Amino acid sequence: MSANAASLPRDLKPGTAAKLAFFSAIVWFCIGTIYGGLARIKMAYPDFLAGVPWLTFGVLRPSHVDTVILGWITMAFAAAIYYMTPALCNTRLWNEKLAVASIWLWNLGLVVMNATFAGGIMTGIKYHEWTWPIDMYIMFFIMVPLALNCWMTILHRKTKGIYISLWFFAACILMIAVVFVLGSDDMGWNGIASAYMTWWYAHNVLGLWITPVSAAIAYYTIPKVTGNPLYSHRIGHIHFWSIVGFYSTPGAHHLMAAPIPEWLKSFASVSGVLILIPALAFVTNVLLTMEGKWHLFVENPAIQWTLTGVLFAIPLNVQGAFQQTRAINWYIHGTNWIVAHAHMALLGFSTFVEVGAVYYALPRLLGKPLFSVALARWHYWMTAIGFMGFWTALTASGLIEAAAKATNWSFSGMLIAEHPYMVAAVLFGWMIVVGQWLFLYNMIRTATAPVTVPEGRKAVATAAAG
Repeated sequence: MSANAASLPRDLKPGTAAKLAFFSAIVWFCIGTIYGGLARIKMAYPDFLAGVPWLTFGVLRPSHVDTVILGWITMAFAAAIYYMTPALCNTRLWNEKLAVASIWLWNLGLVVMNATFAGGIMTGIKYHEWTWPIDMYIMFFIMVPLALNCWMTILHRKTKGIYISLWFFAACILMIAVVFVLGSDDMGWNGIASAYMTWWYAHNVLGLWITPVSAAIAYYTIPKVTGNPLYSHRIGHIHFWSIVGFYSTPGAHHLMAAPIPEWLKSFASVSGVLILIPALAFVTNVLLTMEGKWHLFVENPAIQWTLTGVLFAIPLNVQGAFQQTRAINWYIHGTNWIVAHAHMALLGFSTFVEVGAVYYALPRLLGKPLFSVALARWHYWMTAIGFMGFWTALTASGLIEAAAKATNWSFSGMLIAEHPYMVAAVLFGWMIVVGQWLFLYNMIRTATAPVTVPEGRKAVATAAAG
């Protein structure tokens, strides 16, 4: 037993931080989707809640995006790291007490962030609208404790090798810290440099954090539930190094019409297409790992969610690669096509993989079977159907906007033409919102249910949990 494990308070059990982070992430997911649902209504009916200053679109949109990224996605990543890293290292988390304290401080920081947004205090930097005091807070009370716990647990591992998920966890924490600092408003970028660094930052939040950590979680969950070893660690290493090599450079594709160097635009387009290499490596590795266990896709909630996220990675990366070429970028840039694509990344791929991790890990951390498999099914189908309808509606409206831009169609005519799709996006979007509250209810009931449950339900739930 490590020295830090021996010194843990007796009432602070291993897994406490992971449980707290999972539940906190789900709560913020519910709050973040409500922000998104209200913002979507604003897009279809601009006069909705027009007299409430803190519910304007300019407040709702950053509240939605940053709450989802920091409160749901990143906190769920922390939960997964706190659960999976000790398991893969065959040891305890380096400092459970530090992890628990950081999660409570994380929650406090998110409350302050949303309060500042409601008061109109924000930077305007995409995915980084919070101001410099919150910058410092995130770095020292969120990222530093997460990094220390991840890296020190790996250093104190009792296993000989380092599993591919740990490669991603350890490296991505370092990479996102660099991206976070360089993309901060505190760096004093101005003019075209400010525009470029804003989009370099925004792109790499997805490319060097959200996308690879989601993949790392899938690399853990799918072999664990299926009982199959990962198909190829070598392909996993190709995935890892090609992410590092190609995904950090394409930020300039957001600025194809800006006065940045032409070589930089071309470089961004080429490296943007090359992201198909890590994408194909990841999807191939995971799908081949499923060999002989495809029946679990309809039987096990964790596999169902995780594998759906992996399948969403196929259109996500194909779309992402080719829309970075100049021939396509000029047409769809600045339209709802891009909004739909961003949701394919954060909701279609990342969120489905993370929810799969919750369905796998949280019942095990609680030592109880899932309260209701039926609710998990409702959650899945409401989210999946809601997302596909939402994505399709936004993509269609984006194509209308692109055609209007290319043909100099009137702005009012464009708004009339895309209005039905905006209404559809509202309806499908609120399906997603309701689904997450079912998710939260199911997990709360799982946590509060007595350990002893009826044998019939226990057998079904245990089988479904894998």
